[in-house]
Amino acid sequence: MYTRKTLETEVAVELRRGGALQVETPIPFLTHMVETLLKYAGLGGSVAARELRRLDDGHHVIEDVAIALGRALDALLGERKDIARFGWAAVPMDDSFALAAVDLGGRPYWVVKAKLPDVSIGGYPLRMFPHFVRTLAAEAKATIHIYTRGADPHHKVEAAHKSLGLALRQAMAPGDSPSTKGVLG
Repeated sequence: MYTRKTLETEVAVELRRGGALQVETPIPFLTHMVETLLKYAGLGGSVAARELRRLDDGHHVIEDVAIALGRALDALLGERKDIARFGWAAVPMDDSFALAAVDLGGRPYWVVKAKLPDVSIGGYPLRMFPHFVRTLAAEAKATIHIYTRGADPHHKVEAAHKSLGLALRQAMAPGDSPSTKGVLG
């Protein structure tokens, strides 16, 4: 279990491969997206986030959930031995399409290509989506690329979480952690 407590938020994350999943955050769309990401990644456990001090439009909650998720994922991966390491997935969702690719080799980097309007959905300001991915990548020590397009911003972001989850599932699958260097990172 990873717990992060600041003056603004308290987040506890426990991840395991498979099993039941429970996610609770004060931001309904964030809850939906974290559930989606973890379900498609084949992960179970729990994510519980509380806002202790309301300072803004959810920035600190979203950021701290991404930090805690990334650190919990890093801990779950351990030495990153015996995993496929790379994963990718394409997800169509009605009008939207998302493509995600990940490398769990221990080197953080991120790219998000998504034209999103400056609106909030279910309390989640969509301008925070790239920040969520960047923070997750940094804390999980993963390279994450996400490309999404479409008309409905809800569908674009949801398809992105589904494709990222599926890419993570593939990258975490049993494998030989390929590296021409002989080490990861």
